[in-house]
Amino acid sequence: MAEIVLTNTGLAAFLEASPEFRGPGSLRAADAVLSLLALRGADRGTGVPEPTPGLVRRLLVEDLPAFVCAAPEELAAYPAVLRALAGRFDGERRARVEGVIGEAVGDFERAMGDPGNLTWPRWYAQLLRADGTDPDDPAAVRAWLAGLGGPPVPDGVRRADLMGRTALADVLLAEALTRAYVRDAEEPPPAGPVLTDHDVAQGIRTVAAALLDRWTAAGLAEGLAGEYAHLAPGPDDFPHLGLADALLDEHLDYYGDPAEPLPPPEEDPDPGDPVDAADLEKEADALAAAVDSLADEGPYGGEAAHLLYTLYQRGCSAESVARRAAEFEDWPVDPALEDAPVRLPPPTSPAYSTPTADELARLLGASGIGDADRARLDKPAHELAAVVDRLAATGLVFRRGDAYGLTPRGSAVVRYLLAVRRVAVPDAAEAAAWDAPALVAAATGWPPAVAGRVLAAWLRARGDAADAWKELLGALGTVNAGTSEAAATRALLGVLDLSTAPAHALRHALADPVAGARAEAVLRARGEQVDQTLVPVGARALHVLDGLPGKRGPLESRRGAFDAAAAGWPGGSAALVAAMAAADPHETARVLGPLGINLP
Repeated sequence: MAEIVLTNTGLAAFLEASPEFRGPGSLRAADAVLSLLALRGADRGTGVPEPTPGLVRRLLVEDLPAFVCAAPEELAAYPAVLRALAGRFDGERRARVEGVIGEAVGDFERAMGDPGNLTWPRWYAQLLRADGTDPDDPAAVRAWLAGLGGPPVPDGVRRADLMGRTALADVLLAEALTRAYVRDAEEPPPAGPVLTDHDVAQGIRTVAAALLDRWTAAGLAEGLAGEYAHLAPGPDDFPHLGLADALLDEHLDYYGDPAEPLPPPEEDPDPGDPVDAADLEKEADALAAAVDSLADEGPYGGEAAHLLYTLYQRGCSAESVARRAAEFEDWPVDPALEDAPVRLPPPTSPAYSTPTADELARLLGASGIGDADRARLDKPAHELAAVVDRLAATGLVFRRGDAYGLTPRGSAVVRYLLAVRRVAVPDAAEAAAWDAPALVAAATGWPPAVAGRVLAAWLRARGDAADAWKELLGALGTVNAGTSEAAATRALLGVLDLSTAPAHALRHALADPVAGARAEAVLRARGEQVDQTLVPVGARALHVLDGLPGKRGPLESRRGAFDAAAAGWPGGSAALVAAMAAADPHETARVLGPLGINLP
């Protein structure tokens, strides 16, 4: 093992009392456990660090999986050391510590085997052991490092993941060392300081590297910080991480949680163009460089990351330069068209031309747009097109006329960048494998056209069977029920082609408190007789509520739509409002409140 750096950890006294831990793997476990307990401030008044329930759990679940490498057959030594320390206690104190050890052992073993917890030192220590290299022989470790051609990575783990975890572990260990030194300096313990002034004079990073060499493999951390640094790339080797952070910020602005999944891309990468992690990194670096170069270019250069994110967020379907420019200029855009797909025109001249006034009116959902309006949008649209064209120079973005989007390879690169920051980015196969509630929960936050595509794909993956339709329609009525998101979830009924649903599934849905009235309408359109009493009043009320214009249009026309619906409702407007409020008070208040209609 590497030269002892920490002092007064009680290792010698522990080994004298517990000689069974003198073997190489057990000795490493004893050293790591006692050292980390001492660094974390455990009481050393008895000569060895005394574990507490809180320190035990932190050690097993956080510290050891960050700093230590152990073969599977060596894992049991770590909780065994803690149990031996707890055995020095009596009664309830011993029982509490041993109880926490028992509770945390499973989490410890899972954390030690989780690839997501690997650091460069822990990963290489695993590899060299698997190759038969003695981890306690620094010359053998350095010879093994010299034989590596490049930084291999475990399956399912990115180089950036290993780098990020390594950087975090380095910070955590440096903080623990610094705090231990300051704590012992301010209140000198009877057992003596854990770190001497000589240790600290060498530098905290030097001390940390020496400890990692003891806990992973001799000379490994030193080698990775020096001659073999190319095998452990650091933050400076990943210039695309700045763009990944910007995309994460965009996702948090939209959804507030990295775990909220984005829709799968509309088009999978070309099977003849395999996605290799190293190639994706290079292309991500190139895309990040393009985004950085645009930062101070014109009014929209700083929006490059936003443009990339919104393209992926819409399922990688094409967008309109003019429509996006209009939104940037605060022009009113029909909410129903904000995320609507854009038709791809045939290849034309690479020069950008703003769409005609008629086409702008169609794209924005606004009547009365004339040539003067087109002229007013012309400059912003050209400036935005210039940004898109700079991104397109990477080959990851395209522009065809007014339409622009991500190429299949571009969608793979943006997906990679999002995944680096742990944003949920399922592909089509993953989304198709979800159960109905998970699919509905995710699709509630997606653009309608994208949600409709993915829901239809989910049904096709199950052969459009009646049972699949039943499961999906049932989820639409239960996911987010009773919350302010219920209306957005119900809106998914509008993107499903219910006319293709099996009759058996629709008949089953008649009693559904949300889908009942819509199922009835489809069955009647097919000429079937339907028992009206099967459909809940609440489902009928929701069907009416969701058909009202909401907050769009003049108040007079919106009130007129409500009055027309109430005229045909049994019991009139009061009964309709009561039924709506009982079924969905949130949406009822949102729609009827501006009309001056009070809820019961």
